[in-house]
Parts: sequence; C-alpha cells; structure tokens
Amino acid sequence: MASRSSPFTLSVKLILLVSGLVLAVSFTMALIMALRTADDRRESMDAQVRSLGQMFGVMRGAGSVRKYDPTLLRTFVEHADKMGTGLSFVLLMDGNQKLEPGSSMNLTLLAEAAPALAATIKKTREDERLALLQAHTWEDESIRIKRILIKDSGGKVIGVVIFGFSTVRMEAELSQSITTHAMITLAAFFIGVLLAMIMARRFTRPIRMVADAMQRVSDGELDQTLAVTRRDEIGILAQSFNFMTRGLRERDRIRNTFARYVSDQVAERILKEQDELDLLGEMRAVTVLFLDIRGFTSLSEHLHPREVVGLLNDYFEIIIEVVFNYEGTVNKFIGDSIMAIYGAPSEIDFPELRAVMTAVEIQRQVHKHNALRMSEEKPVAHFGIGIHSGEAIAGNIGSARRMEYTVIGRDVNLAQRIESSTREGQVLISETTFSKVRPFVKAQAKEAVFMKGIVEPISLFEVVGLKVDSLQQAKEIKI
Repeated sequence: MASRSSPFTLSVKLILLVSGLVLAVSFTMALIMALRTADDRRESMDAQVRSLGQMFGVMRGAGSVRKYDPTLLRTFVEHADKMGTGLSFVLLMDGNQKLEPGSSMNLTLLAEAAPALAATIKKTREDERLALLQAHTWEDESIRIKRILIKDSGGKVIGVVIFGFSTVRMEAELSQSITTHAMITLAAFFIGVLLAMIMARRFTRPIRMVADAMQRVSDGELDQTLAVTRRDEIGILAQSFNFMTRGLRERDRIRNTFARYVSDQVAERILKEQDELDLLGEMRAVTVLFLDIRGFTSLSEHLHPREVVGLLNDYFEIIIEVVFNYEGTVNKFIGDSIMAIYGAPSEIDFPELRAVMTAVEIQRQVHKHNALRMSEEKPVAHFGIGIHSGEAIAGNIGSARRMEYTVIGRDVNLAQRIESSTREGQVLISETTFSKVRPFVKAQAKEAVFMKGIVEPISLFEVVGLKVDSLQQAKEIKI
C-alpha cells in the first residue's frame, strides 16, 4: 500500500519546530520579566508605604506630646505627582476614627486613579472632601490602600494612617514593560524564523537531493551518484546511497546477463525465489530440447570463420527469443547446437507442451528466415530438434572458481540422441513427451530405433503441427 505523503515538507516542519521553540522561550522570558517588573514595582511601593508610615508614625507620636506642623504632610501629598510617589491621599485619624489635621489629598493623582470619585469630590465642599474619602469603598479604582496603626511608646493605639497610592503609573509602567517585552519577543521570533529558514535550507537541501535521487532510482534511473562532501550523518547517507545504487546496477547487470540464458520471467523468478532454489543438486522433472544444424560441417567448410559465427548468431537470435517466449532456459551452447530445458531451475506449467510449441515455432521462424536469406543470396541453415521428458539431476556443476547450472542424467542424454536422429526441418519427440501433449499436437508415429547407450528401442513421434493456437487455449481445454 502506497504511503500518504505529508502536506508539510521536512523544511517546513523544521522551520515550524525551531520557530515554535523560539516563540515559546521568548514568550516565557518576556512573561517572567514582566512579572518580575510588576513584583519589583509592588515591592518598591510597599517599601515606600513602610517608610512613609514610619515617618508619619514618628510625627504623630511626637505630636501626642508636642504640636507638629500639618503643612509638611500636605506638602508631601500635594507634590506627590511631581515626586513620583503616587501618594493620592493621606488620612490621619485618632483612636476614635476622627480625622485629624494633616490629612490631605492630591486631586491630580486622584483624578487619574478614580476619575468618577474625583469628579464627585470637586463638587463637594472643601471641609467635606476628606470625610468623603474616608467613607468611600475602594473597589474598581486604580488605588491601592494601606492602613498603618500608630502606637505610643507604651504600645497603645493612638491613631490610624490610611495611605492611598495611585497604581495608574505602575500599571502604565507594567503595560510599557509588557509592550517592550512583546516587541522583543516578536523580534526574537522573526529572527528565529529567519535563522530556522537558513538552517532548514542548509540541512534539508542535501536530504532533498538524496530524496530526489531516490525517486529517480525508483523510476528506474540507476545511474544516480551523490557527491560526498560532508562527514556527518548526511555524508554517511550519501555514501550509503552510492553503495546501494552500485549494488542495484550490479544486480541489473547480473539479471541482464542471466536473461541472456533464460527468459525475463524465469530470471526474475530465480532472483526473487532464492530460498526456494536448491542449486546444490536435486532431482527435477524436466523436458529437454536439443537443437542442431543439419550438415553444419560441410556448410562451415565453405564459409569464412567470421561468416560462420555471423550465421550462427543470426539464427540463434531468433531461436533464443522463441525459447524465452515459452519460458524455457537456454542451458548451454555446444558449437552449432543449443540445449534448452523446461522445468528447471524453476518449475513451470505444461513444460512438455511448451517445449513442443517452441520447436514448432522455431521451425516456422527458421523457414521464414531462410526465405529472406536466400533472397539476399546468403547461405541458409536447417535444424533438427529432439525433445524428451523425464527426470534429471539439476544443480551447479564445476569448481569453486567456475560453476554452471545444468541438468544431467539418462533422460538428458536420450534427448540428445533423439535430436541426432532428426533430419533437417524435423521435430522428433519421445513417447514420454507425446503422452503429455497428445491432445494438443499433430504427430506421426515413427519406427522404434535403437540408440547408442540405450538397451531397448525408443519409440519416436514426428510433430507435424499443433491442434491449438496458443498456450492459453491449451490451458482452457479440459482433459
């Protein structure tokens, strides 16, 4: 099943990953810095409250013994916007919660922090304004309230100081800090994206080259080679790719070489079914076809050696193509003879019929080719073909340096003897082969003959034609 390709390339994925990491880190750092700024601002305000509380406490404590100047307090509050303390008001109350002299407010800061309340206060009489502040419930305004108890030297509570600090400027500083850090985060993000794009291009370009080369290899272009210019994992990948393509080219070379002796289908099957092939030696039921030029000796005496080789190659080109078409294996060439086997090294259906149909087709093609050669005033050749079916020992024969896959045995020798009994243009088959192909061929019985090395006479049949037009038609016939 074909795998579904991702809509995102490796480069895009790398860019998204690096950009996401940069964004996450930048956002986290910006958030931490903003929170730290807010904490520092609140800590500064708390320190200011403590400092003012101590100062007013001392003044108020001293005031229980001697008078103090409330103008100092009013001045401190009224100029708070210029001093940057954010102190909007101070309410001094005695132990009975009554306002004392020195209580004061800064309408400028109060208008920023609580505009509705400030508008109401402006409409109120001056002597009632502080009471309005004292009675107000602080909820939605940007005011931070701090209460400090004033005690005398004996620890008795003699009053309360209420500080109202405007948080408008603190919030503005915090907002400015967040904006600044957000801009820094965006800048870092865009820089991260740019770097990610550069890195992605640098890292994915060689990978894309390998991927493109792999795609071309899958399309059958095995002449792909990658330049190895790196020593990292990508360089190792490129080296491995080159080793792979060399192996594939070698495999194809072996297949093409092998295909010179067997059909493409058989070669492919043998290369794929390594575990099923016992090439060390086994008994196989095979059909053997021998083919030889009649009168080759006298023919070759009148030809130049190059002409002899040219003649053989001219005819063998036709013959081998026919053998392959019927999934036979060209086992060997013996001078002007060819030995073909059906059923080894890989089993096939109808091996006997395939061999006979091969022989009939060869004689037809040779007859047609002879007419062409005679029209060109070239010498012609005629072939005799013998076929026999039986058991043979199949396996690799030779030495460690040179091996050949072949079949040997009595039935192989008998096939060669039958071929030697043929005349030009004749196809002779044994009784064993004829019993397998009787429904499909037209044959005439010949007189039994004694052959060299065979004790009993051998019954032969001359094939004069076929009852079927194709192998597929024969397969459809129910016997």
